[in-house]
Amino acid sequence: MIRGGKVKAYIKLGIAAILIASTLIAYVPIPWHMIEYTFLSNLIEGVVFAVSGVLLLTGRRPVPALIDLCLVIMALILLGIVLTNFGSFNFAGPFLFLHVVNPLLVLFHWMLITEPEQIRHPVDVLAVAAFPAAYIVFLFVHGAISGDYIYPIFDVTQLGVAHVAIFVGVIVVVFLAVAYALYFAGRAAAKRV
Repeated sequence: MIRGGKVKAYIKLGIAAILIASTLIAYVPIPWHMIEYTFLSNLIEGVVFAVSGVLLLTGRRPVPALIDLCLVIMALILLGIVLTNFGSFNFAGPFLFLHVVNPLLVLFHWMLITEPEQIRHPVDVLAVAAFPAAYIVFLFVHGAISGDYIYPIFDVTQLGVAHVAIFVGVIVVVFLAVAYALYFAGRAAAKRV
């Protein structure tokens, strides 16, 4: 684990710069795609890392470890979706960063900078479901209104409600399992230090 507030702050700010820059470079020419999970998750992660880095540089506590866990789950969901649907994703230019490099940077941050022992109760880990759940609700509302479910795997008109519900259920179980695995592994590693 990396120690030292200033070093952590500069790493956070460096990751923030990469996340925000790659997101804007990729999406500014195509603003109508700014409702995609890739855009929103990368931009939110970048902003949170920037705020956390500035807080740390000014002598304040960075964002809580639970928020870092939420960010790493958001990133790993994206990486998982990309790896399971490899042929349908764009990896040109900044999209290589958005789909692969940035999620790995967020995971690197979790493993080497975050202090998971700050998350006191295992039940708190359930909070990682907030952003993905809100985004899934948004997908269904957007799809019902516009007919565009953004991602074909969520299109209930083509696949049926049961198929999409099973897929969403699997996503929820997987990302909660990963969140708890990261939480318990981080706590175990902290006890050894």
